[in-house]
Amino acid sequence: MDMKSAFLNGILEEEVYVEQPLGYMRRGEEKKVLRLKKALYGLKQAPRAWNYRIDKYFKNKGYEQCPYEHALYINKSKGDVMFVALYVDDLIFMGNNAEMIQEFKDIMTKEFEMTDMGLMEYFLGLEVK
Repeated sequence: MDMKSAFLNGILEEEVYVEQPLGYMRRGEEKKVLRLKKALYGLKQAPRAWNYRIDKYFKNKGYEQCPYEHALYINKSKGDVMFVALYVDDLIFMGNNAEMIQEFKDIMTKEFEMTDMGLMEYFLGLEVK
């Protein structure tokens, strides 16, 4: 699954200010700056803010973070298991229960604006069969 505009989903924990964009300045207030509450593309904090949000989301939903690979999350439920790998703004997942996988897709699509890319064919330039 591919996250649309992933870095725009990050909530900033620190105070970040930006100059007003051209065309949006008010007369007499040209020197004022804007405080950002959410991340923007190009902002140094954007990848970290996004990663913090998705990490917190998975942990709140009962996923355990793998201690050896921090981008891998594991969910075990009644003998079923699901693995979710996070790669920047893409999720690669697999499990032994088709219903669990479909429920994961539905929940993720509701929580975040995501696109189901179907079965994985390529990863990091390598063909997967």
